[in-house]
Amino acid sequence: MNVYVKLAEFNVIETARLFLRPFSLDDAQDMFEYSGDWTNLEFVFPLHLSLEEVEVAIVQEFMRNPLGKWAIELKSEKKMIGSVQFTKFSEKNLSAEIGYVLNKKFWGQGLMTEVLTTLSNFSFIEFGLKRLDLLIDKENKNSIKVAEKVGFPCVEHFKAANKYTGEIREFERYRLTKKDYKNF
Repeated sequence: MNVYVKLAEFNVIETARLFLRPFSLDDAQDMFEYSGDWTNLEFVFPLHLSLEEVEVAIVQEFMRNPLGKWAIELKSEKKMIGSVQFTKFSEKNLSAEIGYVLNKKFWGQGLMTEVLTTLSNFSFIEFGLKRLDLLIDKENKNSIKVAEKVGFPCVEHFKAANKYTGEIREFERYRLTKKDYKNF
């Protein structure tokens, strides 16, 4: 089994309330709703100042190399409300670090828990991965809650520079292994 073939095969994943699907330029307005609001991005990536910046970001970050990157679409509204992706991927080690963002209008509804649970299932069962990591800013309490709900234990605390601001921050690494996953 080639993991890239599996990622291509499952470029669309359906959950109870969501589609995880490839990005398109049609997502630019929906993405700008949250990527133009600093309170939504405090722990994720720099603010987008215009729709044109969002279009460039979609093409460069999601469309140029689309495998392992999904737009999160809320089925009931046919609206793109966030993204989830393998931010670091090792074919050799069969491991991935997952990054995600969700429009704050949809926080507190269990949607990101649904996404992360589903992506963990696919990662271990379909993609054949052995380890998943989440790197979370210690102050990002909402993301920590999601990690814990899905069963990711905290395995490391460390300080590092925020890759966008250079500011030294405290981070926590949450890790779920295939072995631990089987015990759920």
